Amino acid sequence: MSIPPYGQRAVSCPNRNHARLDAPVRHCPQCGGVVNDAVSVKRCPDTVHATYRRQQNRFCIDCGLELIAAMR
Repeated sequence: MSIPPYGQRAVSCPNRNHARLDAPVRHCPQCGGVVNDAVSVKRCPDTVHATYRRQQNRFCIDCGLELIAAMR
């Protein structure tokens, strides 16, 4: 197993926020994983979640809630 370069996390998600040291969001919109734990957790109203769904985010970038269920 190789060690990822400084600032990168070993994840299988293709979202580039995982590779950033200063990601502007707390959670990844594709996998829901925490990409920057320095960003505080927010309590999101449904209107914000509706906006993120329209942007086709699978997870909320503020609280990590799954917005769109995976198709099986």
